[in-house]
Amino acid sequence: MQQTNLETRGIDRPTDILSFQFQDVVNEPGDLAEPDFDIPEYYNLGDMMIDVPYVIRRCVEDKEFNESVGEIDEVEIEIEEDDDYVGDDDRGASGVMSTVYDPEERIKLLLVHGMLHLVGYDHIDDDEYDIMVTREETVIKELQKRLNADWCDIIEE
Repeated sequence: MQQTNLETRGIDRPTDILSFQFQDVVNEPGDLAEPDFDIPEYYNLGDMMIDVPYVIRRCVEDKEFNESVGEIDEVEIEIEEDDDYVGDDDRGASGVMSTVYDPEERIKLLLVHGMLHLVGYDHIDDDEYDIMVTREETVIKELQKRLNADWCDIIEE
């Protein structure tokens, strides 16, 4: 995943998810242009890759960090020495993800995050970030209602 991240984004470190949007024209986030073809079987938003071992490591790291309020200096030193650590800047749009320590639950959130990238959302600048976080949380709330109230029960009403 680190190599793919370097080749596609120019970032030489691992990441939890990469999304590769197939649609070139985005009218605005969530509104893709009509495809150049009219064969529904060929419709494809794109591909996503999730680095599950990386997600597991980050869950452990976040739990240790968030639960070590009294030992924060020690944990910060360990994190600084961790070559894989990418900081909050590369953890997706919603910061709530760093409070989810179950890899399966975090992957559900990453799938929502990745799907939003496939339909044109991004979080490069502050305005895009705010729009994407709001949409992520809206989608998660809707999935909670439709699938099960406990599904990734991290977003408060």
